[in-house]
Amino acid sequence: MSEKSPSLVGQEISGCEILNKVAEGGMGAVYKARHKALNRIVCVKILSPALANDKKAVELFLTEARAIAELDHPNIVNVYNVGKERGYYFIVMSFIEGQTLSTLLKQKRIIPVGTVLDLFDGVLQGLAAAHDKGIIHRDIKPSNILITPQGQAKVVDFGIAKKVDREKGSTKTTELAGTAYFIAPEQALGRDLDTRADLYSIGASMYYVLTGQFPYNGKNTVDIIQKHINDPVPDPIKLRKDLPAWLGLAIQKLMSKNPDHRFQTAKETYMYFRKMRADDQLRVRTNNAGRVVDLGEEGPLKLVADERLSSETMKRQRVANKPLLSSSVPPVQKNDLIPQLDAAVLPDEPSRKRPTRAQPPSEGLLNAQDVKPVENFTPQKPMQVLTGKRKAALKIQFRKVLQVAFYLPLFAAFAWFVMFCYHRLGAIGSVHTQESAGILSNLVAPFLAGTYEPNQITYMVLCAVLFVAIFGLARLKAFANSTLILLMLAGISYITGLFTPQLAFMDVSNVKAYLFSSEYYLCYLVFAVVWALSFCFSIDRTRVQGFFAASLVVLALVLTYLATHLTVAPSSQPMFMILFYTALFCGIVCAYYLLATGNVVRVLLPPILLLVAVAGLWVYMVSGVIQSTTSTMQTIISRTDIQATNTVPVDPSKDLVQMDLQRQRFASFNNTNELTTLTDEDARAKLSAQLDEILPQTFDADTRPLFLDWTLRYYQGGEDRMKVAIWRYALSLPWRVFNADAQRNQAYNFLLLLLYLFGVTGCIAALVWEDEL
Repeated sequence: MSEKSPSLVGQEISGCEILNKVAEGGMGAVYKARHKALNRIVCVKILSPALANDKKAVELFLTEARAIAELDHPNIVNVYNVGKERGYYFIVMSFIEGQTLSTLLKQKRIIPVGTVLDLFDGVLQGLAAAHDKGIIHRDIKPSNILITPQGQAKVVDFGIAKKVDREKGSTKTTELAGTAYFIAPEQALGRDLDTRADLYSIGASMYYVLTGQFPYNGKNTVDIIQKHINDPVPDPIKLRKDLPAWLGLAIQKLMSKNPDHRFQTAKETYMYFRKMRADDQLRVRTNNAGRVVDLGEEGPLKLVADERLSSETMKRQRVANKPLLSSSVPPVQKNDLIPQLDAAVLPDEPSRKRPTRAQPPSEGLLNAQDVKPVENFTPQKPMQVLTGKRKAALKIQFRKVLQVAFYLPLFAAFAWFVMFCYHRLGAIGSVHTQESAGILSNLVAPFLAGTYEPNQITYMVLCAVLFVAIFGLARLKAFANSTLILLMLAGISYITGLFTPQLAFMDVSNVKAYLFSSEYYLCYLVFAVVWALSFCFSIDRTRVQGFFAASLVVLALVLTYLATHLTVAPSSQPMFMILFYTALFCGIVCAYYLLATGNVVRVLLPPILLLVAVAGLWVYMVSGVIQSTTSTMQTIISRTDIQATNTVPVDPSKDLVQMDLQRQRFASFNNTNELTTLTDEDARAKLSAQLDEILPQTFDADTRPLFLDWTLRYYQGGEDRMKVAIWRYALSLPWRVFNADAQRNQAYNFLLLLLYLFGVTGCIAALVWEDEL
């Protein structure tokens, strides 16, 4: 709900007195309320007034109400009423005291295996009821599983649920919905979905809750989704050794890429879990008492070869499936399906006759229905819960302090070392640059030089290693979002050393005098663009983050205008005006997507739009220089007296191959002239003499070489070659002006300092404020 919206606390919605706000998100707010007629505490979810006129948002909001209203199950939140009153769309639901499974995991860090199975048993039962009604949740994750004080799991947030086509058994989706860490491959690819997509999310959620790590991680959302689609299914036992082998295999089966290789229903899944837990309990009791027990049939999983499960897991499964006394238990039937379980294990199934089997002596025999799970979720007393929460909160804070104390100095030192090495490489290679050459030519000149300076090769190799290390550090969670800033620091450090080699590394002694001067506009522009890009690649942006990111987009466009403002006004030609309006349009669309809720399109599109907007506005601002320079060149060429010839004179010093190349070179403009046989020095001298005659005292020491060079390019390469040179010069002119003063105002070092502090701050934020799943 918008911050400017009036508070609803104390007001009445659909017979419910609003008591206080519980939570708020991009779609709206959730309130705790008292239902006057029922005299009970309820939960009222209200759509944000800003979205009340958005048909898609309203449809999503009402979809949740319709989906839950069809369901009546103890593991799913109940809906009492839904509608619109006083301009507010609302859903009245049961109010549940408790916390999400993701919050519980952050507090406890390690949850007992039995507790996890108890909780997911309830989740699967709730999903089974939803699936029976043809409803696919599509966003199963730990933060959508609510745990009551009594230890009961409830599935919440059916906001993006879809109805299954009864005829096809699936639903078609044209948009990516769900959470990247837990999304099924077919859901990420936008294919037809059925209820097995939720089972994949169950497997991914169990993997996360049991191991504390996501099944797949990456530097951005697209990277994570690609791993869900392409990477092998991970083995949870590698991260948590106390997991039963059957449970590790079951999670991998749930996360199979092909839905046909998973469990096919939620009921089949939780019944298999119950069977294997009962067998585990029997095995534990037998080992403790020393008695012989008939374990019954085991439940081998159907695991296909393309899942690439670890040999260690397969070995543990074979050991776990070996009977205690092979002589007393008939061999297991090796089929590809999960076997039917005993009626004692399936109390809700009708009795089925089973073939009689030889039984060992009945003395001390335990039945599966008499065995209870060891690690039941037992609710604590209120005082114990409060004390436990405080202790857990203190542990979390202490852990974060330790992480900051370890990772922050590591990041700061590594970033500083990257900056120093790339700065040294640029400073050493600066001897290969030429003032008359273009930016790109000077950037690559140190690597293409015929001879290298002392230590140049050493720093080139070191910088290449650091470049690889930057992407390697992205594998660490603390540095996952720092790749872009590290690459920016490396590139700008290299440019700093290349173009201002006389300045000492990170010398900022004169920065204070220029902080609010126009000479630093380009520094602020780079900083604003980098900061905006960091928000662009975030999929779970809050409304506040989106507003701030959109403000950065506007700031970047303003700074682009200021940084490229030249004495020559922009051109009013239609082509450049179209470019100007296109740049503004891209900036507006980028800001809109940053304000909206994130998904894959809104992660990829904003950075593209932002860069296009900045580039388009940059070209428009220098268009006046392009037009005036081109017009001046046309005047110069029309007045020069260079005689054209029909043939290329024969040069005895050139072979036939060189003569053919020369003819092809001039074929583009079908003209040869008297400058063809002259060297560049002689041609420049001839053109210089004519410039003095036709435009005396027009050019100064800086502009004269440029116009001579462009004139020579015209006569030796044609009009297109001349125009390319003019465009290159005009586009780089704001940077040339900036670069000319950088030696004096230390602008490069100031920009490096800004980005370095930004990277350190971002590292702290990543460690302290972890994203809520």
